[in-house]
Amino acid sequence: VPCGISRPTVQRSNLASWAGYGYCASHSRFSWGPRLYLVCTPTGMPIMWALANPKIGEREVLAAMLEADAKLVARRDGILLISDKGFASKKFKQDLAELGIELLRPSHKRKKKRYGEPM
Repeated sequence: VPCGISRPTVQRSNLASWAGYGYCASHSRFSWGPRLYLVCTPTGMPIMWALANPKIGEREVLAAMLEADAKLVARRDGILLISDKGFASKKFKQDLAELGIELLRPSHKRKKKRYGEPM
């Protein structure tokens, strides 16, 4: 969520204490503001959301979201989380498995494709 690009805008903002600079790959530019994270149903309905400093890693933000709303995860069986390559981590996958969440993400370019990957 870009809030400002110029330095004076950043310095006078009320968000200055917790927003930060981040790189937006889709726009190929740096911007200042919080980053929006969404967890949605397959139909696109958001069920969890968070605004976080862009310097915080995606895995850390998702772990905090799941911790903050643990009741949402505890009430459901067989949750499948489809993500991008940024969530690649054996430890993170194990942590999600302990919560009953299966992580599905694409393989890296140089790695062997996993079972069921071509969706």
